[in-house]
Amino acid sequence: MKTNEFLELLKNNPDVGLTFEYDKDRFIPDTYHITEVKNVSIDSVDCGGNPDSYKQTIVQLWVPKGEKPRKTWTTQKALSIFDKVDQMTPINRETEVFFEFGNDEIRTSNFSVENIDWSGGKINVQLYVQPTVCKPSLQNAGGCC
Repeated sequence: MKTNEFLELLKNNPDVGLTFEYDKDRFIPDTYHITEVKNVSIDSVDCGGNPDSYKQTIVQLWVPKGEKPRKTWTTQKALSIFDKVDQMTPINRETEVFFEFGNDEIRTSNFSVENIDWSGGKINVQLYVQPTVCKPSLQNAGGCC
């Protein structure tokens, strides 16, 4: 999902609950905080010797230990954070958005958006971890290590 699509989803659905599901029926607790919004620029060379550069938006979600349960975040609360960040450092809207999360149960990973589910009157962002790939093999370019 592109960053602008995610922000439009929030904007067009004010004051709706916002949850994140990182595995089937496994949710990031409602006590999460949006602790960073990162504009990331990547310059890389793949195993076939092909240079590449691209950008991403990474939204870091953190769950503080011992925080008491509270009601679900709303889209408006999340959007207010994105607006504040955007005023200080403009968010790259045409980039893929990833959600960074980890806790005692799972290692920190960058999750992609797999689906948006509207059950229960909330926006439930269903996440998944993309597998590692060899880019030359995807492009039939050969020359892979």
